[in-house]
Amino acid sequence: MRNTLFLLLLSALMSCSNATMQEELKRLENELATSNATIEDLKSQIEPEGNLVHVVLFKLKPDADLDAVIAEIKKLESIEGVKDLEVGLFEDLGDDRALSDYSMMMEMSFDDAETYRKYQAHPVHLALKGNIKSMLAGPPATYDYMKR
Repeated sequence: MRNTLFLLLLSALMSCSNATMQEELKRLENELATSNATIEDLKSQIEPEGNLVHVVLFKLKPDADLDAVIAEIKKLESIEGVKDLEVGLFEDLGDDRALSDYSMMMEMSFDDAETYRKYQAHPVHLALKGNIKSMLAGPPATYDYMKR
């Protein structure tokens, strides 16, 4: 693509007056900048966000304040390295295999295990554990996996 733009630029420069050449050069520079921005945007769309996925299932007490728990979980987004944080409530679809004992889940991803370990020790994560402990009916369950 750059070779094509270079040839266009060279051709335009050879056939134009000095003022016209300057205008054409400016136009082609803008076109190149736009093309480069488009390429970078497309790259970011196809590159995976995080390779390590961390899933946590929560058993909440019947009287737990769901909005408060969700608000606490959303604070995890402020931790560097946390990507794609999702929170969801269990939806009963009638499948006997469903883990219906867990009423809420969160899922996030990390680039690698080292980033995950930093998240585990981060004060915001540690505060979450303390802030929602009284609303839990049992210990959370976790499932971690590497994307394939």
